[in-house]
Amino acid sequence: MTVLPSELRTPLVDLLLAVADDKFILGHRNADWTGLAPLLEEDIAFSALAQDDLAHASALYEFVANLTDGDPNRLAYGRKPEEYRCCHLVELPDEFDWAVALVRQFLCSHFELLRLGRLANSSYEPLRALAARVLAEQRLSLGHADQWIVRLGKGTEESGTRIQGALDKVAPLATTLFEPTAGVEQLEAAGVYPRGEREMFAAWREAVDAVTREAGLRLAREPLPADYVGGRRGQRSVHFAALHDELTEVFRVEPEAAW
Repeated sequence: MTVLPSELRTPLVDLLLAVADDKFILGHRNADWTGLAPLLEEDIAFSALAQDDLAHASALYEFVANLTDGDPNRLAYGRKPEEYRCCHLVELPDEFDWAVALVRQFLCSHFELLRLGRLANSSYEPLRALAARVLAEQRLSLGHADQWIVRLGKGTEESGTRIQGALDKVAPLATTLFEPTAGVEQLEAAGVYPRGEREMFAAWREAVDAVTREAGLRLAREPLPADYVGGRRGQRSVHFAALHDELTEVFRVEPEAAW
């Protein structure tokens, strides 16, 4: 499929904004660690993770802008809070607790690998090409959080306690990653976003459980209620307003500035 049917445009925009917004917000959260990480190698690593996520977000906003005749900079900075489609997990501040930042990255990375894998098999050729490129780069960073989860879980009593505490804190928001965007069933039926929601959740659960078991840790997951309405539908968490004000400050002063 080289031409997207008009009835699929709005559902695809919602889905791609969810992908881009997750990466955009997580990238900015991780960028806060530049110069502040507990180790030099992690200062470099979190800076690189942030740079990759922001670059991917930029490419996705550009793709959406082409679908909508819009402006990628306005998509990133010019929307109202309720127009964002990021999940509540990425909105969670880590309050400069590196264990929380690491767990958040761990859960998101495994989810993103699977979501991009589905998009990389899209029947819509331009999307398939973009997703395949982003997926290849995503794979390179996947092992980073896994290694640290295991290293800290098997480390000292203090490191194990702290990483378990971070897992306990973040766990209630983990399944918000799987909240569907509006109209996703149409995209699945057309093969634009190939079917596989149940398989995707099972694969994600298996992957994260394997890592936490190896680390001697536990991850409790609360099922997402069928009627759950959260970030994918524009319902922002209490943490979003302050971050949105910070991110859009320059754009509000100079809307024509490029990011």
